[in-house]
Amino acid sequence: MLKNAVILSLIIPIVLFAQSGKIIGSVGDESTKEALFGANIVVLDESLGGSSAEDGTFIINDIPVGSYRIEVSFIGYVSQTFTDIIVRSSKPVTLKIELKPQNLESEAIVVSAGYFSEEKLTQSSVFNLQREEIRRFPGGFEDIVRTVTVLPGISINPAGGRNDLLVRGGGPSENLYIVNNIEVPNINHFNTQGSSSGSLSFINLDFVDDVKFSSGGFAARYGEKMSSILELNMSQGREDRFGGKALVSATQFGLNIEGPLLQNGNYIFSARKSYLDLIFKAAGLPFIPVYTDYNLITNYQISPANSLSFLSLIAVDNVDRNLDNLENRTKNARLLDNQQNQFINGMNWRHLHQNGFSDVTLSATLFSYRFSQADNNSIEYFNSKADELEYAAKFQSFSKINSDLDLRFGLTAKLLNNNNNTTFADSIFNRSGKRIAVNDLGINQKQIIDLWSQNYAAFVETNWNLNKNINLNLGLRINYYKVLEVPFYVAPRLGLKFQLNEKQSFKLNYGDYYQAPSNVWLINSKNKNLTALQNRMTILGWDYLVASDVRLTTELYYKKYSGLPVGILPGRTDYIVMSNTGSSYGGVEDDFQSFGFFDLKPEGTGQAYGFEILLQKKFSDVPIYGKASYSYGKSELKAFNRKTYPTRFDQRHIFNISGGYKIGSKWEVSGKFSYFSGIPYTPVYIPSKNETSPGSIQNLPEEYLSKRLDSGHHLDIRADRYFYFNNWTLIAFIDIQNVYNFKIPIRPQYDFWEDKIKTSSSLGILPSIGISAEF
Repeated sequence: MLKNAVILSLIIPIVLFAQSGKIIGSVGDESTKEALFGANIVVLDESLGGSSAEDGTFIINDIPVGSYRIEVSFIGYVSQTFTDIIVRSSKPVTLKIELKPQNLESEAIVVSAGYFSEEKLTQSSVFNLQREEIRRFPGGFEDIVRTVTVLPGISINPAGGRNDLLVRGGGPSENLYIVNNIEVPNINHFNTQGSSSGSLSFINLDFVDDVKFSSGGFAARYGEKMSSILELNMSQGREDRFGGKALVSATQFGLNIEGPLLQNGNYIFSARKSYLDLIFKAAGLPFIPVYTDYNLITNYQISPANSLSFLSLIAVDNVDRNLDNLENRTKNARLLDNQQNQFINGMNWRHLHQNGFSDVTLSATLFSYRFSQADNNSIEYFNSKADELEYAAKFQSFSKINSDLDLRFGLTAKLLNNNNNTTFADSIFNRSGKRIAVNDLGINQKQIIDLWSQNYAAFVETNWNLNKNINLNLGLRINYYKVLEVPFYVAPRLGLKFQLNEKQSFKLNYGDYYQAPSNVWLINSKNKNLTALQNRMTILGWDYLVASDVRLTTELYYKKYSGLPVGILPGRTDYIVMSNTGSSYGGVEDDFQSFGFFDLKPEGTGQAYGFEILLQKKFSDVPIYGKASYSYGKSELKAFNRKTYPTRFDQRHIFNISGGYKIGSKWEVSGKFSYFSGIPYTPVYIPSKNETSPGSIQNLPEEYLSKRLDSGHHLDIRADRYFYFNNWTLIAFIDIQNVYNFKIPIRPQYDFWEDKIKTSSSLGILPSIGISAEF
């Protein structure tokens, strides 16, 4: 018996440590997408490597499981180092590598860009994140949107339960999402209508290859939004056999499957469902948000020059309420009943031609909202049924004119339908719990619209290497919004990069950015006079490559806003700027202001400015990675009453530090610390103790955004453990948010049941445990 135990103890480590996997992929030209034959791929710190075949593909077999870096080089191109390559026994690692041509007189020279591909771009304010950086992000719930909130210039919403992107003073409606070249209005569960934020992304992180986030200065090919671009490139399914992954955590459970499709195709599919009961019950909340989502991606290589991809995303959201007693009904009466269905479908055809490529993209999106509000006797006084449908067709073409000049142009056409039926009762409740006539809020009792409209856009841009040190990007974008009385808008863009030496560069970006008013703002027939919202943005940046794996960047920015929709009723809505709303779920808690049902005019203006510093280290031969950033910003808006207010997201100081350490091939620990100064808020009173306006919880507009919260901070930590077996991998993790249980200040809220004011988050320390099996 003892002898058998000894033999078993010797065999098990051998089985576990002898596991191996492989890396497969392709190497191509970053600009033209042309396959590169003979590129050299080396697994650093291992005597392993390979070269790309005639079609650009490569395969490296028998790699021991663990975390690796690979270096890819090709004559006449900038070599690139890729990090966080996790080799597992369960499935091959698939890489799509694109190298940037190097403008040199001798083609026999190979130049290295180290770990930071974005450092070579003309555009400033760009950050690239890989799948592993997002997956292991502490406190992120594996949410793509939450991960980028640690980057410079993004304000932190202390309310919790939301993943708002509040970029450099911009509001939550100013962000564009692009998934596999398809423009998507929103990628979040429980999104706020008219906004681009919500609670949690419904994109499955397992299907994301990499993320490019731009906080400003983006080129003419990007339109429709004023502040940021979040661009996702999705994975391809495995082509060797059927496989998948099962996940169970404290917040959700789900299943992924993937495999080959026909002769030259592949697919990946996932279904996930939330499990938030424990968290919400621990917080003492009488409701539970319930969500389900489905992701499907297929790819097919028609020929060496033609490929086709298809994307389908579905999200189903609703709120499960406990109305068993008066206390729960009273608390739920403050909560907007929120049911949403989101359907996103699209396909992209790519054709490679001589010295370039063309993309044709077709998509259809439907966002269906069902909102209602009821009193503590469950008697409904607000009901809204809205369907926002969008069909889009987009064409883009890129050509490399010569080694120093390229040209890109494109056209977009959209057909939109805004179908909205919103009804209020004769009398409703306001934010203070008083029953009032709906007209007292400046809102019509019934608003019905079934509006079809069209948007068109055209752009042209060029990248020009003036010499080895100066790169120029020039672009022009023209937008046409048929629904607006002033339909045409012309937006010039300029990007300039000066390479001082091998380690330092300066970047300058300037541009006009426009976006159409949100559909929900246009259901009031009097709001046809709105114009496109405008942001005129200037960014100056300096990059310093401290080492191949360490980068320091600093940026200054200035944004000037105009054409912002504002309320016009004296003393009732004339202090409201619509782009300054939408960072909550709305309803009675803000007198339905975030919907924009009332009369609006495009007369709001504003400005935002600040500077940012980021020090970033990539995982390298030193197995430590991380980011440290500091941001200072100020943002303010002028309303119709000619008064200037800070934005609701005016967070002057933000400090973030995040990083981790890999302990061999099986363990990884990471952490994130954030410090942020307080955001503006409007004081809240116990109604019976409000001397200025007895019976009201706020004095508006006199005290609108007149106070600031105290500063907040929190620490999140995470540990991951990998278990490798024959043909499958087990990953277990523990993620603890707010480790030292700091009571994060939130905007004061009046509790109608307990007759007291709440000033800090009800969620303190929050541990989460998860396990996934990949096969």
